[in-house]
Amino acid sequence: MTKSYQITVNDQYVVEAEAGVSIFDSLRNAGYSMRFSCRNGVCEICKATLIVGSIRQRYPELELQLSEGDKPAQIFACTAVPRSDIRVNIDGLLRPGELRVKKLVCDIAAVEPLSHDVYRVRLHLPVTGRHAVEFHAGQYLEIILPDQRRAAFSIGSAPDFSSDIELHIRRMPEGELSVAIMEHLQNNPSVEIELPKGECYLEAASLKPDTTIILAAASTGFAQIKAIAEHLLANQVKNPIHIYWGARVEADFYLEKLPLQWAHEHTNVHVHLVVSEPGNSPGWGGRTALLPAAVVADFDNFDNAEIFTSGSPAMVYALVDACEAKGLQEDQIHSDVFAYAPRK
Repeated sequence: MTKSYQITVNDQYVVEAEAGVSIFDSLRNAGYSMRFSCRNGVCEICKATLIVGSIRQRYPELELQLSEGDKPAQIFACTAVPRSDIRVNIDGLLRPGELRVKKLVCDIAAVEPLSHDVYRVRLHLPVTGRHAVEFHAGQYLEIILPDQRRAAFSIGSAPDFSSDIELHIRRMPEGELSVAIMEHLQNNPSVEIELPKGECYLEAASLKPDTTIILAAASTGFAQIKAIAEHLLANQVKNPIHIYWGARVEADFYLEKLPLQWAHEHTNVHVHLVVSEPGNSPGWGGRTALLPAAVVADFDNFDNAEIFTSGSPAMVYALVDACEAKGLQEDQIHSDVFAYAPRK
């Protein structure tokens, strides 16, 4: 049996390392990524800090054994091989599936109205960033104004398509930051962004074939749901996909023909447009309900379901409570709300 050691990184992650395999290769084999270049220890980009344990380093040649309380030492992950269980710190390590966050200045390709207060913004990645920037379907970016004020927006386009990034932005006249962002986007040729961000995303390759996917959005939360749906369809996913889009009144919908087109073209896609205040939408002949109520009304249980939801904290937690009452487990529902507005 091949001997192995444990590498504990940044006091968070534990990776098994076969005897004779470098720290770098052990991490890469486990799906982690870190900065590197020459792979020989010369460039020093792969530097790490050994906290505890024994290593042998090929270049610069070094044998080192540290015990708890010893002074930490710099080593190079590409050339250092564990000789015992070790603890190391590595700056910039990305766990499996995590992408490197970058700042870019993008050309503003288009700003077009989609409704009375929602705009579609298309940003064009610079040539140097197009191949270097990655994001998952469902992640978001931050727009950074010249005065360094920031605002987060879901990326409304799937990573499978062009180098353009799509955003859906609601202009709120009473919101100072909202007005400043729209004025910048409508009157300048470029904007600074930082991406990707967020843990609420979906990768088609990770789906089990029997998983039912439920995408639930309120208002401009549709941008995130749109990106996930387009990613799934681009990868020809055959799982059942239920899209719920809730609005207060009918006039708050925009691009609503798009999900209906998906449902027309794909038998596994089911779309539910839901209005919560039908009294203020006299021409509305569709479904009326609060979004959480609409979702739970359609399912006896949530076995083998994964829910991705985007909207206000109140809506998201109402959906959580309603679905958990029918057996949904905590790890089956995903939302950025859980990170920026955790329940106390």
